[in-house]
Amino acid sequence: METIYKYELKIASEQFLRLPSGAEILSIQQQQQGSVCAWVKLDTSKPMRDRKIVICGTGNSIEHEVTRFIETIQMGVMVWHFFEAI
Repeated sequence: METIYKYELKIASEQFLRLPSGAEILSIQQQQQGSVCAWVKLDTSKPMRDRKIVICGTGNSIEHEVTRFIETIQMGVMVWHFFEAI
């Protein structure tokens, strides 16, 4: 059965989320207390695997080979773009 889970993210150039196979990252947003979270639709019965998340600020080079755009969020004057990478 699929469920939606929330994962807190860091503002770092790359990080890994350990997710079940086939998990779908639905959204990334900043919550009121300032944390950045990803909401993921997943099936906990599936085997786990690492998924690489890359963050790039506007005007910066994307230093990783990315496969999919996920979301853009604004944090004050900063704008962050989230991608999934190989």
